Amino acid sequence: MRFVLREGTGPHARADVAMLTALGLPGGGIVSVGETHVRVVPGSVRTPNVLELPPSAFGNGAGRPGQAVDVVRTVLPVATTVTIEIDGAEATAVPAQLIGVPVSSGDAFPLTDGTARIANVHPSPDVVLSPSTVVSARARAAVDERVEGPGTASTLVAGLENERDLLVGWLRLITGPHGTESNGAVAGVIITGPTGSGRAELLEAAAADADLEVRHIDLRTVTTPERLLSKFERAAGSLRPGVVLSIDRLDPLMDRESGTRHQAAAVTRWLLDTVADTPGVAVVISSTRPSIGDELDAKELLRRTLTLSPPDHRRRKALLEAAIGPAAVEEGEIDLDTLANATPGFSALDISTAILEARATSATLTTESILEAIRSTPASLGTMQLGDVPSYGFERVANLNDVKRSLTENVIWQLTDPGRFERMGIEPAKGLLLHGPPGTGKTFVVRALAHESGAAFFAVKGAELLDKWVGESERGVREVFTRARAVAPAIIFFDEIDALAPVRGSSTNNVTDSVVAALLTEMDGVSERGDVFVIGATNRRDLIDPALLRPGRLEVHLLLDLPAPEAREAFFSMTSVPLADDVELAALVEATEGRSFAELDGLLRQAAISAMRSDPHASDVSWDHLEAALTPSEPS
Repeated sequence: MRFVLREGTGPHARADVAMLTALGLPGGGIVSVGETHVRVVPGSVRTPNVLELPPSAFGNGAGRPGQAVDVVRTVLPVATTVTIEIDGAEATAVPAQLIGVPVSSGDAFPLTDGTARIANVHPSPDVVLSPSTVVSARARAAVDERVEGPGTASTLVAGLENERDLLVGWLRLITGPHGTESNGAVAGVIITGPTGSGRAELLEAAAADADLEVRHIDLRTVTTPERLLSKFERAAGSLRPGVVLSIDRLDPLMDRESGTRHQAAAVTRWLLDTVADTPGVAVVISSTRPSIGDELDAKELLRRTLTLSPPDHRRRKALLEAAIGPAAVEEGEIDLDTLANATPGFSALDISTAILEARATSATLTTESILEAIRSTPASLGTMQLGDVPSYGFERVANLNDVKRSLTENVIWQLTDPGRFERMGIEPAKGLLLHGPPGTGKTFVVRALAHESGAAFFAVKGAELLDKWVGESERGVREVFTRARAVAPAIIFFDEIDALAPVRGSSTNNVTDSVVAALLTEMDGVSERGDVFVIGATNRRDLIDPALLRPGRLEVHLLLDLPAPEAREAFFSMTSVPLADDVELAALVEATEGRSFAELDGLLRQAAISAMRSDPHASDVSWDHLEAALTPSEPS
């Protein structure tokens, strides 16, 4: 939700109560604003869309007065340790004015006896101070020694081995003796990814591997291009070979609505040119904005972008093992698969925070104690759609044993036990197509499959993604796959896929051709084939573009035809419509030859209405009611 920032007078932020209610905080709470966090309370403001902030919030990176920014509800962990300096002297206790205040490392707050600066915090960069928080630099070091993993760089880079090696190679190439490429000098690299994904930690680890020194340019309090230029000039004046300049928190200055975008981009390009002309030096820009490279208009200087996606199932397991400790995992008391399945939408930092919480509340780490901590830890990436897991499984699917067996072998096995495919030296299927006449239960079966597999379920109607505006349909396809990867294991189900991906060149609408290309790109780009599975359903397989049906894409084709007698018998046996004693199941099965499951469901509904019409107190459906419902209709 967007608010216009204004300067207030109180110790906390103030906002209109109706707007806070819409945020889910009717009584107030903690929100993220720009690059900082504040506690907001209901209060009287000039207009409903105004957020009044204490002056310190602007200095801590909230933005500037008059700026329109996104404000998001959030939950922060309580700080276990913190170092606070008051006018240069180290404090021994949390000042009363800061109790309950959200803080980040580098924040500054005015007190009655001076200015308090937060030097560092634990367990995460953003926390809430409490009376139990230990104020001591030594105490934090002791915590890190006692609990190796949570909140440390070694934990947050778990599962990023390939990205780490790639970044090491890029940094060595830029800072080495031949730090230019065939078509000119290169300044550095862009690392993008969501908050808490481990961007800074990955850079530190890669720089250490490459024997490079990282110098961070702190932009937390920078709100104008002039201050940005001052920061960059100081950094450029002390450059020497073997140094990597790390630029983070540039995003607010590049906001389209900030009014500083073009000036900030020009200042940043000046620094990039300076670095490119200095041998042995590199710049790494870290951002949550995937488009930051285009916004800077410096592709020739920043030719490489490393994107950290939200942790998928594989990486969540690696993060959990690193945070818990290999020794504790090997003891057999912890089920990493269960924990990874319980943390969709969690960032790397969320997982570290949850494990730290589990250590603080439980003498021994177990699966249950960690699950309890996970339930109390908000998923910072949870604002994205996490999919749906239906409430019914294969027990509600009438017969169709061959179909259920094929779905189990091709989908459930690779989502729950991919090791069996590795043992046989084969790659599991990446996609599956269900085809057959209308009403045969294709959507119903897929939803039951999602329940059986325990995977997040994303159901998309083919026509829903089609948009007349250029690029919007392709963007919709990319967003579906991005959300699915973020909460993997997941199933993406494209219903009526023939409307979304018809044979290219068969339509006068160029949108569908672009959508087919986007689908092919995304399906070939699923990095872990066992994490995201794609299923399509159609009544007209012949209308789908052949490129989607080849091996490696929707390669398994399952026909759901009109139900056989045994399937119809199973359907009537499990129906919730009560049948009277005079209804012979065999006769009913024979009388419904050629009807789909949808038609059978409609038949029972019509018979039940007929029974209630004749007797408002009816409690079952007789053969006469069924026969009356059968008479006027013919199988479609």
